Amino acid sequence: MRSSFFQQPLEHQIEVEGETWNQGEALKGRLRVRNMSSTVVDVKTTQLILAHGLKKDLKKGGVVPWEVKDKLILTKNISLSAAEEHTCEWEFDLPSDCPITDKQGGLFLLFGGEDALSKGGLLDLQISLHPILQNFLQTFTTQFRFLLKHQKRKLEWTEVKLVPPESREFPNMDYVMCFLRIHEEQLTVQYRFKMSGLGRTGEIMTVTKKNREVEQIISSENYLLPGGYPNRTFFRENIDQALDIARPEVMF
Repeated sequence: MRSSFFQQPLEHQIEVEGETWNQGEALKGRLRVRNMSSTVVDVKTTQLILAHGLKKDLKKGGVVPWEVKDKLILTKNISLSAAEEHTCEWEFDLPSDCPITDKQGGLFLLFGGEDALSKGGLLDLQISLHPILQNFLQTFTTQFRFLLKHQKRKLEWTEVKLVPPESREFPNMDYVMCFLRIHEEQLTVQYRFKMSGLGRTGEIMTVTKKNREVEQIISSENYLLPGGYPNRTFFRENIDQALDIARPEVMF
């Protein structure tokens, strides 16, 4: 994928290898700067910025409060003759817990000169959940028949809402929010179960709401099989263990 930005007398054109990426993968490509004039032009700085932004801020126009994640200075104090161009190779390593793309926003590449953050070109990136976390969620939905309702960024986590199947196994569970993250090869899952039940206030029976929480911290030795494959059996056992807190003690 590619995008261009004109800031006379310069044209900046970025090329990125690929169309979509997962957390933990590498972004790489080329950035070309071309002198569109008939005279020599001095280029002070060419930079590339990886930043997170919200769609609502982009729609407003004006200055966007970007959350800068990384930055590269690709050129500094070079001269380009008439119609001359300069091309730079670049690469960003996406953290395993970088923001995913959701309905609110996502990661962008900002490129241009010294003021690229406010007056440069931009390219939006489609970032998906880490492959290991995708496998974790697939285990949740296929083995336990939960329905995935949404995925979105929540600070340094990915928030996932899952709704239980209609069954006697989880009669009091409304849904579970899972907060997922792989950081420094450690997988952390925080489960927040939203439960409903019957309570009594005097002579009146009412529906009560309560939350139950469980956290699991898993090392790569446990969530990976030899060869780097996800350990689905281990995922199933951990999810089943976490779900115990939401199961009734007596099933009718």
